[in-house]
Amino acid sequence: MPMTRVSPANLFRFLLLSTLLMVGILVPFARAEQASDEGAVAIVPPVLRLAPLGKTADSPVVTALAIDPSGNYAAAAGDDHAIRIFSLNDIASPFPQSSLLDGHRDWVQGIEFSADGKLLATCAKDGKLQVWKRESAQNDTKASLGSWKQLWSIEVPHALFSLTFLGNDSLLAAGFDPSIYRLDLVTLQWTVDHRSESADVRTLAISNDKHYLAYAGRDGVVRIQNLNARGKLVQDGGFAIAAHNHRVRGLCFSQNGSMLYSVGEDRRLVGIELKTQSVQYQNDLGAGRLMAIERLAEDRYAVSGSDNTIRIVKPGVADPLETKVLGVKLIGHDGTIAVLRASGEHLFSGSFDTTIRSWDIASALSGADDQGRFIHPVSAQYEDSSARERIR
Repeated sequence: MPMTRVSPANLFRFLLLSTLLMVGILVPFARAEQASDEGAVAIVPPVLRLAPLGKTADSPVVTALAIDPSGNYAAAAGDDHAIRIFSLNDIASPFPQSSLLDGHRDWVQGIEFSADGKLLATCAKDGKLQVWKRESAQNDTKASLGSWKQLWSIEVPHALFSLTFLGNDSLLAAGFDPSIYRLDLVTLQWTVDHRSESADVRTLAISNDKHYLAYAGRDGVVRIQNLNARGKLVQDGGFAIAAHNHRVRGLCFSQNGSMLYSVGEDRRLVGIELKTQSVQYQNDLGAGRLMAIERLAEDRYAVSGSDNTIRIVKPGVADPLETKVLGVKLIGHDGTIAVLRASGEHLFSGSFDTTIRSWDIASALSGADDQGRFIHPVSAQYEDSSARERIR
């Protein structure tokens, strides 16, 4: 048989492709095994898709994601209305082994674990809020994945967009209505905690010390309420700031509770100092509409949106008119990045491109190129691309 002649150029391409495959596949496996041995969060491969519900269905876009406090599990959902709970150390199949929770009829907008990991709450555009209780100990067995029983459910006559646990005793929720709802998790009593001046509340946040509740939405105003030791609102104890000129999508308190950061569809990241009740930082990131923000270690924040890019920033607060960002761009998604979650040394991102990606923050910060970009191990070339998904 005659030998096929291989040109030097083709040989180079072959060796380059082989190297990329080894880096993109084998290295994440090695890191995952090491992380698993050390008890850290690990995802292999670093890109996950949720298994389709039917044989002909596609994987859902990811609009809601939560990591349980142990770092062993994640819960995710999107446009197929199902909630999937899966192990973060599952490497046995292309799709993570999942337990399915149902009950929603529209896009799931919020998922949260309670601080003790015993409860899981979900809300959706169908106006339904569901609370699930873990029935067994936290471990990676199939039985544990399926050990969730519905504790409580209610449906309101409008979409619900956001929820947050207030300790282990209360759950707050809000949506396309001025009402801020509260569920007492001890008595299971559902009440309207108070009413906002905005009829479209997209995001809620509680400070680490549980002294403040913040919420914001369509009118661009960020509202902060004081909470007493029992988690109840202090009358006449809050303030409001017109921080954005478009819908606010995400809120995040600083670790020490002195600052509140917000992101919105006006592409701006804004920092509000609670002591002075004033804007102390603002930056137009020049990106698409910003959809999510998550606090990382060392006063860094991850911000994402409709330009398919995650930005890690460290805001400066010395001059309210000065733009200070020490940042890195994380490149890898091919669709709006709707949700960000941090766990340990990892950041997880859920996107309209139907993927969940895992990012090692230390590697991203140390491995960025001279333009501040870090390319995901499973390569993508979609930075600042003109994604045209409908943002719901």
